[in-house]
Amino acid sequence: MVKIINGKKYSTDTAKVVAYYDNIDGFRILQCNDAKFFEKTLYKKRTGEYFICTEGNNRSGVEIGIEPVSEEGAKKWSEIYLDANEYERIWGEVEE
Repeated sequence: MVKIINGKKYSTDTAKVVAYYDNIDGFRILQCNDAKFFEKTLYKKRTGEYFICTEGNNRSGVEIGIEPVSEEGAKKWSEIYLDANEYERIWGEVEE
């Protein structure tokens, strides 16, 4: 997917995948067409910019979107959607 947002190009084909999250767990794997299913992928462009690509179902069908985020926004996304090990793999060890 490629989008131009505020005069900048965001491409899932050329950016590096940093992290991935979906709301399917082991018990719901057979329900992946569920109306509440979504997946989010955090990407980093060659320029160092981050963006999130979200794909998911809603009442009117499948929705796909790209949202540019700052590094701080990417870290906040990681806190919400990743476990501690994955977060620290990406951003470094966090003190207790």
